[in-house]
Amino acid sequence: MMRSVVITGADGFIGRHLVRCFANEGFSVYAITIKDSPLVNTIENIENVHIFQESLLNWDKFCWQLPQNPNAFIHLAWGGVSPDQRDNVALQNDNIALALKAVRLAATLHAQRFILPGSTMEYAYSGQLINSQTCPSPQNAYGAAKIAVRYLCGASCEELHIPFICTVISGIYAPDRRDNNVIYYTIRTLLEGQKPKLTRLEQKWDYVHIDDVAHAFLLIAQKGRAGAFYAIGHGDNCPLSEYILTIRDLINPDLSLGIGEIPYKDARLPSSCVDLSAIHDDTGYIPSIPFRQGIAEVIDSIREELRQ
Repeated sequence: MMRSVVITGADGFIGRHLVRCFANEGFSVYAITIKDSPLVNTIENIENVHIFQESLLNWDKFCWQLPQNPNAFIHLAWGGVSPDQRDNVALQNDNIALALKAVRLAATLHAQRFILPGSTMEYAYSGQLINSQTCPSPQNAYGAAKIAVRYLCGASCEELHIPFICTVISGIYAPDRRDNNVIYYTIRTLLEGQKPKLTRLEQKWDYVHIDDVAHAFLLIAQKGRAGAFYAIGHGDNCPLSEYILTIRDLINPDLSLGIGEIPYKDARLPSSCVDLSAIHDDTGYIPSIPFRQGIAEVIDSIREELRQ
């Protein structure tokens, strides 16, 4: 019997990579995207991928076309991810109802696992390694909504007798991702021959390549333990300045960096550090792409863009 997985938000950045990863591993992938998604072409024409451009709010209209007993139901669909929308309370609140609809759909399909990806923004001010014992301390409405969804989905899964697994993912980078964070700003600025202006970058962070993230979800879908909390990342947990110095050295070690030229906006520094022991112990996950290797691919990709 062919293994299967249902992925919502399959047209998003993480979703697209998960679709390809699961399909490449022989899973039959049922990809749910937004209606008339402009990005659906990124997952079209992949063998064993079935695309549904439908709203989860209307899942009862298409659930009969989805598999029974899928190995996993991964709920990635989420509105308001961009930095300018993370404090939009109304928009973030809409995600709560959407996630609970996803749980109902997973129950109807008798999914073997309901997997809910979360964000380190749920723990931005905790000051600790993120694991199942860490107390949430969100940075914005996005992080607060993610926390609410985790507890509500967990309670709903328990009521409906669905094994529930929640995850938290550290900072993701990839050659095909463009973000407004410090590593992409630094790469582009240096490649344009300018000096990036930065804070002292003392906060500790973790960055993980998207391929390692996709592999982690593949393992969780097959080996994840019901009720588990898994932090997903690379586990370096270094000061941000170390990542930025690595980027500068790969581009040109003689270039100047404006570290410390911009004051902190807040006395509290957010952090993003993960404890990988739970996912390693339960699934055998070990990240395989060192930051220096992975970010070199990103630098090459951005350099090629700038040449065009």
